[in-house]
Amino acid sequence: MPDKNGFIDTEELKELPKEELVERMAELQNEVSNQKAVFFEPQREIILSNPDEETLNEMSEVAHMDTSSGAHYKFKVKQMDIWNSDLSLEEMKEKYTRIVGDYPNFLNWLERTYERQEIFSIEHSGTYHTLKATDEERMEWARSIDEVRENLSVDLTDKKSRIAMGAKSRAKIKEVLLKKGYPVEDNSKFREVDESIGCDLKGIELRDYQKEYVERAYEKKAAVLANPAGSGKTVTSIGLMSKIDAPTLILVPQRSLVGQWKRELLDKTTLTEDQIGEYHGDEKRMGDITLATYHMAGEKTSLFRKEWGLIVFDEVHHIPSKLFRKTASLQSTRRIGLSASPVREDSKEREIFALIGQEIGGDWARFFKQEYVLKPDVNIKLVEWENDFYRNKYNEASGFKKSIIASKNPAKIPEIESLLEQHEGDKTIIFCDWIEQGGKLAEEFDLPFISGETDFDDREDYFEKFRNDEIKTIIVSRIGDEGLDLPDAEVGIIASGQGGSRRQATQRAGRVMRPFGDAQVYIVATKGSNEEDFVKRQVEHLKEKGVPVKVEE
Repeated sequence: MPDKNGFIDTEELKELPKEELVERMAELQNEVSNQKAVFFEPQREIILSNPDEETLNEMSEVAHMDTSSGAHYKFKVKQMDIWNSDLSLEEMKEKYTRIVGDYPNFLNWLERTYERQEIFSIEHSGTYHTLKATDEERMEWARSIDEVRENLSVDLTDKKSRIAMGAKSRAKIKEVLLKKGYPVEDNSKFREVDESIGCDLKGIELRDYQKEYVERAYEKKAAVLANPAGSGKTVTSIGLMSKIDAPTLILVPQRSLVGQWKRELLDKTTLTEDQIGEYHGDEKRMGDITLATYHMAGEKTSLFRKEWGLIVFDEVHHIPSKLFRKTASLQSTRRIGLSASPVREDSKEREIFALIGQEIGGDWARFFKQEYVLKPDVNIKLVEWENDFYRNKYNEASGFKKSIIASKNPAKIPEIESLLEQHEGDKTIIFCDWIEQGGKLAEEFDLPFISGETDFDDREDYFEKFRNDEIKTIIVSRIGDEGLDLPDAEVGIIASGQGGSRRQATQRAGRVMRPFGDAQVYIVATKGSNEEDFVKRQVEHLKEKGVPVKVEE
């Protein structure tokens, strides 16, 4: 039973299998109306039942949502949550104590984890860099690690060693120590390029929060901007470019974004077209501002030979492994990563933290509260199998084949038709991961289907017509997930997706997030299949950020 403060003694729950926990929580919720939280201290897991929006937002500042079921939310606390937070240690302690209660052992772990980011630092000393530790014991431990030792040249004191020449040595030390649980404060000397390009803002006034993040990114010199979709991350980064006013390399995941960035730069800055170079496909010209795809940057080392004043990594979670290795040589270059969804399903967040920078701007609550960005209403629409043939086919399949069959369930077509009729006249994007399914939907509703197989010029023509209201509805494959400039979409319908990728759900919901009007997102999934489980897992990141999600059968 809960104590007088509304906290539950976990002794009665700690032996329960995880699958029974949510049911038991529901029972307890019926027993007491002021229930706050259940905290599993050894696993550092927190279960909130019926939290109000403020509590949910506060929890997401210091932890990350793992799963949810109905009114019950399970959060996990890990080291990266602590190191990526903008809160002070005392502010974190206050939030945890107020939300989950007083757990001295956990608070001790929290303090130790927080202080780990203050133990090691890289400092610039004249013509070289040093690795410093706050105490001799920690420095001795770091020197005992082979991958650290081989990147140190001379031990200067018991607490300071000279780092071998070259940015790659600094990057390796940061990466290795972070994996060991010690983020390194990087006070390296950053290259200041003494070459003005005349990049002034034109015809726009940055919002207050954009000015704030420009200043924070400028001060940090290396950061990942994690503002929600629709909040103007591109404009914020252009503001940073204007402040630095030096040659800039902008890297994007796909060629479509090159043209989008170019339009934004010409529209919002004093740059001229001949100052903007493009490096992709058949065009390989560098300029004061150079736009290139990640693929091209991974293949052409010449892009990194130029002394850039700033490098922008758009949709930073898409950096391929080959390019990650090259970013190790850029530790003296100012850089900023952009992403509305820095969550990586393959646990690459430590690499992004170590090689690109610390996350800033992940507090979505401020954007929703101040109505800079309106929350979309997300509805999961569960449909039955069209007939026994597909149900039996699903039951007989195994592994990933089950997911494909559920994704392509023909019963989704009438459900999508109903949604299109409901939102007739609204600008709508239908997302579809499967080419065959996209083709059938295009044929059924006489709509354009834009995929990686679509000719580039045709693709750009469709997008332009969509922006200009000449086309009200388009069907897109995965190419529509990332950063494409479709700001006026009012409805998003997800016909199929990538398993449980939280990043993909966030990107697709982001296509309708903007500072005005209504926004609706529908995720159509087959009831009782693994797809139902997948889509519920997909929306965890959105729920964590306070976006309302409903399930309709």
